[in-house]
Amino acid sequence: MSLDQKGYSLIELLLVLAIVLVISSSTLYVKNRYVEKHTFELFYNQLKLDAMHIQLKATEEQRYMKLIFDAGGTRYIGRKSLYEPLFERKLPLGYALSSSSTLKELAYLPNGTIEKFGTISFVTPGGIKIVRIYIGKGRMILEQ
Repeated sequence: MSLDQKGYSLIELLLVLAIVLVISSSTLYVKNRYVEKHTFELFYNQLKLDAMHIQLKATEEQRYMKLIFDAGGTRYIGRKSLYEPLFERKLPLGYALSSSSTLKELAYLPNGTIEKFGTISFVTPGGIKIVRIYIGKGRMILEQ
């Protein structure tokens, strides 16, 4: 081999490879944070829609209806009665109802008002998220 050959040395190739590795790992970290944040937002929006659905059904049918979290806290069920479920939803992977929640169910009276108010806490990969349920028409607000 002669010294006047054109090309890259092994050190130069390793340096470029290290730079590409650092950039790609940082974008994966940012992407995971983005997915984690939007997973909870999607779940929270679905929970709000399901609560409004139960409330609407309660007023429409003039019945007492509930949205109940199961004992493990990994799913919730919308019910007309004990034997009449409307829907069932699982919480996203890694999410669960916290034991610090003051509410384990949302119950709507036939006129659409909520029976009890309080907080529903969720354990998520990003920490504890708290949803406050207010008395009256059962408005939900997510605390950040």
